[in-house]
This record gives sequence, C-alpha cells and structure tokens, in this order.
Amino acid sequence: MGSYESAEAAYWAFFTTFNARSASGRAGVMSYPHVRASAATIAPSITNTAEEFEASASWEAFDRAGWAWTQPITPRVMHRSPDKVHFAGGWTRFRADGSEISRNRLLYIASEMEDGWGIQGAFGVDDCLSGEAAREPSQAAMGLVERMMTTLAAGEVDAWLDCFHYPNLIVFAPGQIECYETREAVDQAYRPFFSAPTPISHETRIAATGPGAALVEQSITQGGVYFEQCFLVVERDGVWAASSVSAVRPNG
Repeated sequence: MGSYESAEAAYWAFFTTFNARSASGRAGVMSYPHVRASAATIAPSITNTAEEFEASASWEAFDRAGWAWTQPITPRVMHRSPDKVHFAGGWTRFRADGSEISRNRLLYIASEMEDGWGIQGAFGVDDCLSGEAAREPSQAAMGLVERMMTTLAAGEVDAWLDCFHYPNLIVFAPGQIECYETREAVDQAYRPFFSAPTPISHETRIAATGPGAALVEQSITQGGVYFEQCFLVVERDGVWAASSVSAVRPNG
C-alpha cells in the first residue's frame, strides 16, 4: 500500500499522519503485511491489509494520557538494499504544555513493494536508556547474540534454538514475514540447514536499549554469504533471548 518515493519519505510520513490523526493516511504509509513487535508484548501484531489497519486505528489511549503530538528523531540508516531499509529511529510523545509523556527507540523496516515505499514493520524497546543505565541490558543482549553465533557456527541446533523466545518473528524480503509459534516449528524449518558446522564472521553492536530489551544490529558472513540483520532481544522471566529479527541482503 505504501506509495512513497523513498524509505526516508515513508519514515517521516509515519509520524506526519499520526500527528494528523488520519487513520486512512496511517494505513497508506504501511507496506503489508505490516508487523509490530515490542519488548512488552509476547506475540507480534500482524496486520494484513490497509483496510484492516484503518479500521483498528485509534487515538483514544493517547488522548487519555494527555497526548498532543509526537516528535520523531532523525533516523539513522543501519542497513540498505535496493528494496529494504533498516532505520534506527524513534519518538517522544508530548502533552500540550510541552511536558513529556514517554519515549521509545525502534527499528523501522521500510520496504519497496509494487506501489512504492512503505513501513513494513517496527521493533521497539519500549523506552530508551543511555549511559550506565544501558550497561546491563546491552551486555546481556550482546552475550545472547554471541552465543547464538557460536552455536550456529558449531552446528549445535538445540543450543541455537535456546537463543530465541517463542513465538518468534522473522522479516525477510519485502512482504515476506514468518511467525513461528513454537520451538518445534523453528526446528523443523531450520535444522536441515544449520545442523552442520558453518564458518561465521560478524560485526555486532547495540542500536538501542530499554529496560529489559535491546536492538542489536549485525553484519554477518555465514558460509560465504553476506547479509545484515537486526534482532530485538528481550528479557522474559529472567531469560534473555531474541524475539524478532529482520534481515537485509545489501545486493538484493
């Protein structure tokens, strides 16, 4: 549905239409299926059509909090391919008197489909931490991703499966979204490919942190194939694991 001329234009329209309280405008910003994942929710929210999105749009909860407008931050491009872009972005919500209600930092996934660019999805940490407050979630998330890479390189599928929360969301090429409800479903889909040791090299860093969550961006070469990805890593019941991932092939 998104029909913007660039990924950046779709990102800014995401907020312009929200501040305008335009349900149809919001629906027109998205690529479908559209997905949202956050630290606070166990299952991702997937909307399949613009009509479905428009019908569900509401500002009532924001009005109850005294919301007047949302100020987006300037996005940073993390990963880009000809038809998909990962932005490190986010927002702060304000009351009419200028006081702050809340803030968040997110991965925004923009994709180019038949009609143009739109927002395919977003992964949020449900706040934003910096400095010393970010140290613990950052270390936990980086440790989790390092363990994921080590077990994957060794072909230790059972240990690799322990690195994920379930249900688990994967965003592939534009319009291609998979939500695996159980560990068994991921096992069935990936064990044939990952059961043998595979050379892996990667560069990984934290993109954003919140209380009990982090966005981790990564460039990786696996078995000679290069790609880039971003994980939403979340702590649930004392366990840090990846709940969602989106991948980009820079050369399409």
